[in-house]
Amino acid sequence: MEDHKKHSLGHRAFILFLSRRIKLVILLLIIAGAVWYGEQWLPSSLFLWESYAVDALLLVSLGYFLFILAQTYLEYRYYTYMFTEEAFMMTSGLFIRNEVAALYHQIQNVNIERGPLDRMAGVSQIVIFMAGSERASGHNKFILPAVGKTKAKLVQKELLLRARRHFSPPPRETGGERI
Repeated sequence: MEDHKKHSLGHRAFILFLSRRIKLVILLLIIAGAVWYGEQWLPSSLFLWESYAVDALLLVSLGYFLFILAQTYLEYRYYTYMFTEEAFMMTSGLFIRNEVAALYHQIQNVNIERGPLDRMAGVSQIVIFMAGSERASGHNKFILPAVGKTKAKLVQKELLLRARRHFSPPPRETGGERI
């Protein structure tokens, strides 16, 4: 993979990000359908209010869906990664930009994880484990979500190749005596 070229996650990532956020919209649509279906049991004096309730729920659902759609698109659009000479750079966020650099010589493992939803979407999560003493803090693990299955294998191979190239073995002790 080329140095200093920004890579995006892929189109399937957008669908996956959207599917994780759309639950409230679906719930609001189910409630609107239940209110609309319940009209047959209401007295005729409440038909107007029922109609307003259904319209309001549909309007709120549509507005929230458009908001979620825009937010998800911007998250997907601004989630990039790049290989440099010394580090693997991941960038995310629209208003608060997060730029994370994983130095090649600190990379220990590069794992590919696929949950059930990931397998259905054909994407993978790349989990990069870094060397460090702060094991419990979570700062030694970086996750690149929703990368295409074949692209994830390429990224894993490239990271491990560069980590091996930047690895410097610890200095050997000489056979001299210690005092």
